[in-house]
Amino acid sequence: MAKKALLVGLNHYPDPINSLRGCLNDVSQVHALIRSRFGFFEKDIVTLTDARATTRSIVNQLHWLVGGASAGDVLLFHYSGHGSQVDDADGDETDDRLDEILCPYDLDWDDPFTDDDLYAIVKDLPAGVNLTVLLDCCHSGTGLRLLERESVDGETWTIPRFLEAPRRPRAGRLRLQTLRRFGVRATERGAILIAGCRSDQVAADAFIERDYHGAFTYYLCKALEESHCAVSYAAVIQRVRRLLAEHGYDQVPQLEGPPALLRREVFAAPLEEVSLS
Repeated sequence: MAKKALLVGLNHYPDPINSLRGCLNDVSQVHALIRSRFGFFEKDIVTLTDARATTRSIVNQLHWLVGGASAGDVLLFHYSGHGSQVDDADGDETDDRLDEILCPYDLDWDDPFTDDDLYAIVKDLPAGVNLTVLLDCCHSGTGLRLLERESVDGETWTIPRFLEAPRRPRAGRLRLQTLRRFGVRATERGAILIAGCRSDQVAADAFIERDYHGAFTYYLCKALEESHCAVSYAAVIQRVRRLLAEHGYDQVPQLEGPPALLRREVFAAPLEEVSLS
């Protein structure tokens, strides 16, 4: 049984106004957790951060992640950074006419990395492979990941950081109630999607324990540690939701995938082939 992980985090983008604070800490926290508690070997973990997290690099390493996978393997794709939406290019988004995208360092609004691109990479994944897609980014179409900072007197305030797509006449006004999350199509092929917020919410880049973190990633790792890293996907997402609410965050993490896998322990190999229906 192989365990492989691709961890992507972007604090810095070419335009400094789009910079974030907690994404590299997210990557470090997930890296330490899967190494110490889930049996991932260093040689099987690829990390892409900031300028190294280009579209080509992410795509190439995703092919590495799923390449040669067989039943019993455990794969993880973790992304921490901006998310956004663009006009649907192939006509399959009949509700809102928008494609969900991740925002690599060299984001090209005319040729972005979409939810459909991720699906194309994972669609032939063999049955019996546990692929977890862990996303700490926004999916509401604004590309906003909320940044909290601590003031001198201990008070906090929020500073919005936007990665908004160039205006396209065809897109019109966004109808937030219809928006999907990036990664949903991958669940059609058996992937487990853990998204840091609902499609109409923002993911918080927060000042926690004297440093910046993605609130979702921080409390997910905390929840796993508190559960001694032996907890199902369904149970841990409930714990994360509770922790976020207790600490004043409105975002509600989402969990999607084959029901039989969601009852399995996090990053555990499936015991048997599961139905994708």
